[in-house]
Amino acid sequence: MKKRASKDLTQDMTENVMERPEKKKRKKHKKAPIVIAVIVVIFIVFRVLGSFGNTQAGVLVTTASAVRGDVQETINTSGMVVSEEVKVIFAPVAGTLAEVNVAAGDAVKAGEMLIGYDMEKMEKMLRQSALQLEKSMAGYDDALSRDSKSQAELNEATINLGVLNQQIEDNKAYLKDLQESLSQNQRETSNALAEESFALQERLSSLTPGTKEYNEVAGAISRNNYLQQVAGSSDYVVQMQKEIQDVQERIAGYEEYKARMESQKTSSETTVMNTYDRVQYDADHELANLSYQETEEEYYIAKKGIVAEFDGIVTECGVVPGAGVSGGMQLLTLENSKNLKITFQASKYDIEKLELGQRADVVISGSNYEGTVSKINRMAVRNASNTPMVGVEIHLTEVDDNIILGMDAKVTIYTNQAQNALLVPVEVINADKEGDFLYLAENGIVVKRYIVCGVSSDLYTEVREGLTEEDVIIVSAGVELEEGMAVMVLPESQEGNGSL
Repeated sequence: MKKRASKDLTQDMTENVMERPEKKKRKKHKKAPIVIAVIVVIFIVFRVLGSFGNTQAGVLVTTASAVRGDVQETINTSGMVVSEEVKVIFAPVAGTLAEVNVAAGDAVKAGEMLIGYDMEKMEKMLRQSALQLEKSMAGYDDALSRDSKSQAELNEATINLGVLNQQIEDNKAYLKDLQESLSQNQRETSNALAEESFALQERLSSLTPGTKEYNEVAGAISRNNYLQQVAGSSDYVVQMQKEIQDVQERIAGYEEYKARMESQKTSSETTVMNTYDRVQYDADHELANLSYQETEEEYYIAKKGIVAEFDGIVTECGVVPGAGVSGGMQLLTLENSKNLKITFQASKYDIEKLELGQRADVVISGSNYEGTVSKINRMAVRNASNTPMVGVEIHLTEVDDNIILGMDAKVTIYTNQAQNALLVPVEVINADKEGDFLYLAENGIVVKRYIVCGVSSDLYTEVREGLTEEDVIIVSAGVELEEGMAVMVLPESQEGNGSL
């Protein structure tokens, strides 16, 4: 147990207990120095007597009594100022940087231009992409036009060939009918005249030449012979022969046109785009269109440049003007200067006292700030001494421009508290394997009393079990105390010596 002068201990407890029952005001006496001198003399006398072996008188000790009051438990530690919002900025598009307006450590405002692209080069790239798209569109349109023409010619030839084949077939059948009709007519006419001539010849042979009837029959025979001679040149035959000739000419024309259509079909079939050709042309056209759209989009993105999304501090910047960058390349890191926190590592003893939302006082570069516990990591990390430590964050409720990222901060976190609790100085509490205990003075004998402690500050500890306000707590002694040892309690002074 740490030894401490009774007067100093009493004075500290009187000053640091947050609230305590109001005691009767004591008048200050000018005799206080005399009383203190007498106490010192008595202490010396008893020490001298003890040195002569008078152990029956007991060891002279100073004592105190527990008091009631409020106690606030705190954790005092140190941490570092960091931003709660860190944005790593990557190059949105590939290109050449024309300007880099910041460097590591610079403070920037939201909307401020940080990095600008070389827009002259970006315009050339956009123009090249536009020309490539125009070329692709021209080739695509030409291919579609040729395909459309070939398809039309193929459709025309296919339709016409179907019609022509039918027309040729119909005209050939008609021609056959005409030819058969003409032949039949000629046969029928020739046969009739021949039969009539035969009958007339037989009749003529039975008649007397020179008679009137003989002459009439002979004339009939002559007319019949004439008709046989002129039967092939009759109007009907001429008309039929002309019709047959017309039909034959039509068939020849159809045949010729059919040959042309067959040639046209064969030619168009070789130039009409098949499924694979169309897919290829469509894909090439789509690729050129997408390439232009992407280049156009990148152009306007580059034209906007890279601006700060919030007020902050540039903590990293690894590019310079004139540098070529690729899309996705890391350019700089911007940390928000309005959303700040303190980070520190808590031990296993402190972590059990910490809770989200606890109030904290923070001192940074001599200025005071307020914060709250905003995060307690759920995973411990061992430090260089192989001690498990848990990361804790404290959100600063208000910040100003005087705070610098990376600076050290002193932190006081207000954890548990107890009101109207029974309090004793932390120095009087001892501990062994069975727990915490106090040395008490009872009837001149040292008594070891185990207690249950509660909330504790740097100076005082709440005693929840094992102690009353009437118990006399031994504060200090000149020797190592043991239970059962005889002691002599030093009287309390009028200044409150021995009370809390």
